[in-house]
This record gives sequence, structure tokens and C-alpha cells, in this order.
Amino acid sequence: MAVDTAYQPPSPGSDDVDAISEDDRPGPSKRKSKTVRSREHGADESGRQAWEGMYKRSWDVVQEDAEGGLQAAVDSLIARGRRKRALVSETPLRRSIIRHLFIILDLSESVRDKDFRPTRFDLLLTYLRTYIVEWFDQNPLGQVGVVLIRDRLAETLVPMGGNPQDILAALSDKRKLEPSGEASLQNGLLMAKGGMAHLPSSSSLETLTLFSSISTSDPDGSYSIHQLLNDLVQARVRSSIISLSGEIKICRQIAERTGGKFGVAMDEDHLRELMWESIPPPAQTVAASTMGVRSALAAGGSKGAVGKGKPPPAGDLMIMGFPTRLPTGGETMCVCHGLLKKGGYMCPRCGSKLCDVPTDCEVCGLMVVSSPHLARSFWFLFPVANYDTLPYDVGMQEFGSLSPTCSGCDVDFPTVDELGLNMGVAAQADGVSPTGRYRCAKCKSDFCGDCDLYIHDTLHTCPGCSQ
Repeated sequence: MAVDTAYQPPSPGSDDVDAISEDDRPGPSKRKSKTVRSREHGADESGRQAWEGMYKRSWDVVQEDAEGGLQAAVDSLIARGRRKRALVSETPLRRSIIRHLFIILDLSESVRDKDFRPTRFDLLLTYLRTYIVEWFDQNPLGQVGVVLIRDRLAETLVPMGGNPQDILAALSDKRKLEPSGEASLQNGLLMAKGGMAHLPSSSSLETLTLFSSISTSDPDGSYSIHQLLNDLVQARVRSSIISLSGEIKICRQIAERTGGKFGVAMDEDHLRELMWESIPPPAQTVAASTMGVRSALAAGGSKGAVGKGKPPPAGDLMIMGFPTRLPTGGETMCVCHGLLKKGGYMCPRCGSKLCDVPTDCEVCGLMVVSSPHLARSFWFLFPVANYDTLPYDVGMQEFGSLSPTCSGCDVDFPTVDELGLNMGVAAQADGVSPTGRYRCAKCKSDFCGDCDLYIHDTLHTCPGCSQ
């Protein structure tokens, strides 16, 4: 009869360790094929994990030029980023030219974190100063206010106004911007909503929240942040939120229900991209009454445009006034600040003195604008069409008849030899012209990549056809 003996494992230094197979060890066998182990861990037949297929190997598109350098690849990557910024949507959209925006800035203790260099606080203030200048340049008829949330309270740093210098001066004084306590998103949105309660429904009401905390500390009571969300939707206040910490459920709900945008900043460049996405006016939906007005106006005001025997609907008109610029001789008192200042503008309705335009008169409430501001506000309503890229084969066929320099800045285009060297790298960039030429479809003028970005991003007018 066989006698059971206790299992004695070999010592680590003996030769019997390599001789024992995996199946001879006690317990279940751990030997599995490579394919079975890969499938159990979510890998495909090639042995890669499932999450590895979500990422692209960006270094594979970088190729060396004929001389073995990477300068052509670097230039191609830069051109790809510029081309992406220059491309605009050609779909006709209705956008609001009169915008009112409240910037809600989180100044809780979380902005002292150093995951964004140098700190979240310093980076936000630096970006905000540049953002304000760019926002007013692209939206000359808009107004901006700033609300701070800290210590579970909300305070108005700058009331709603159209003077960017006042906002920049307030953001430069760090003694009034000391971070402390926790942030209350409900109080910040409630104060912003109250600051826009007197504004007409014809303008676009928006909020941009730069939220640094991972949670919101709202007050207890019968009025919760969910009820505030319903009020924001009813008041048509578009709320966009940019989080610096992570995705928060209530922030995403507020942005989605109000028609705004929600994003989580990954790094400094991504934060700047998210902020700059809110500079163009948002698209507005066309109401049924507005469609009836357009149909009636298109038909010349006839009754048959909207129905048999029914009069055409009346359109809502906005009253604006063009002021008279005052000489800079003596000092007179303005109605907006109550101070003695030189120069200014005179309201065409009541004759009051205003420091700057565009603004609303403090006496009669008239919107006072200048004609250049009104003309610049139509940039986004009629954008410049995207320029076409000139393919390599077409460029070689027409190379003798093409202009050797850019139609905008007179910079020389690449020659035939340079195009042949950089062809392999430039052809891989999406949306980037391999010949370095971007052609207007109307005037057939060729522009370089820098001029293409400048025309679509800043100038908003084609120099060749003035459209």
C-alpha cells in the first residue's frame, strides 16, 4: 500500500528546481497559453491591451527630410495647428452681436495649488487679462462683469460694463483677490443671474465659470442649486464651466442644460484653448415668430406671406444712438462715474456726457454705440470663407503662372526644389497645403499660412476681394 509522504520543496540552490514542471507543483495548474492570458486581460490577438488601441503613435508621422533633419516635420506640425485655428465653420448661423457675460472666478484655497505653473491663481489672472482684451476686440458691443466666489460667498468685483480698462485695473490689484475659504457655485451663479435680470431678452446672457475646487459648498435652505438650474434655463442664461481639478457632475449638468460648454483643463495650453473657445458669439436658435417676420419681409410685407387674411407680424427693433465726440479742452462731469474728466461722448437723446462707448446711458438708458463698433460686430455673422489648399500636382502644372510671393505679406513661396524635399513630410499634415499656398475661391489670390490665420482670426476680410 502506498504511503503518503509530506511534500518537501527543493531548496533554492539545488538543481531540482528547474527539473520540476509547472504541472508537478501542488494546487491547480497555472500554465496557460499566451492567447488565453491575453484574452482574459482584455488584449487582442497581437498581445496589445484594449486601452492601447485608444492612443495614436504620434511619433510615427515624424519623418526626416532629405538631409536627415527634423525641421521640416516641426514646421509641418506648427502649420497643422495654425491651419486648425484658421478653419471656421461655413454653415450659416444666427449669432448674437450684443452679448452680456459674467465671469465667475473661483478664489478658494484650491487656487493655490501648483499643478499649473506657477500656480492656478497666477495663471488664471494672466490668462484673464489677455482674454478680456481679446473678447472686447471680437465683441465690441458686448459687456463683461466679474464675480468672485470665496469663503462660501459671492461678491461683485466689477459690475457689468463695456470698458475693458476698468476690468483690467481690477484684475491687476491682487490685494482684492486674496484666495480664502471654499467656493459656492450656487451663490456665484445666483449673483450673476441677478446682475443680468434687468437686461433685455434680445441680448445674449452668458456666464463663464473658472472653477478650481473639486466640490461646491452651497448654503442649506429651501432654494437649492437644482432649483437655480431650472431658473437659469427659464431665464435663458447660457452657463459655461471650465474645471481645473476634474469633472464634476453638477457642473456638467449646468452646462448641458443651459446650452453652455463644460471642459476640464489638462494643462496650461488646454486651459487657454477652452477659454478662447468662448470668445466667438454662440449660435442662437431661430424662433417661430422670427421665421414669420423673415417670411413677411421677404414677401414685401404682403398678407399672403404669413397666412390668408392675416397681417404680417411686427419685428422687434433695437434702439441705438450714435454719440458726438466732445473736444478734449476743459473738464466736465460724466454721468457714468460722477468725476471731472476731459473729452468723452455726448448722448444723442439726453445730451449727457459719457466717458467711453459702447455703453448704456445712465440717464435715459439708451444704448450708445459708434459706427465702427457696429460694423465690427458683423464679423462672425459673415465670416471669410475657408481658403482652399493647392495640391502638389496642380501647383507643379501651374508653377510658371503662379505668383512667386504671398498676396498678403509678399513673402516668397517655396520653390520647386524645396517642395520636392519637403513633400514627404508636408503631405501627411491634415488640412495643410503641401505647396504652402492657400487660395481664395473668389479672387484666386494665394496666401501663406501666416496670412491665412491672420485673415480668418483677426482681419476677417480677404485683402484680395474685400469680402
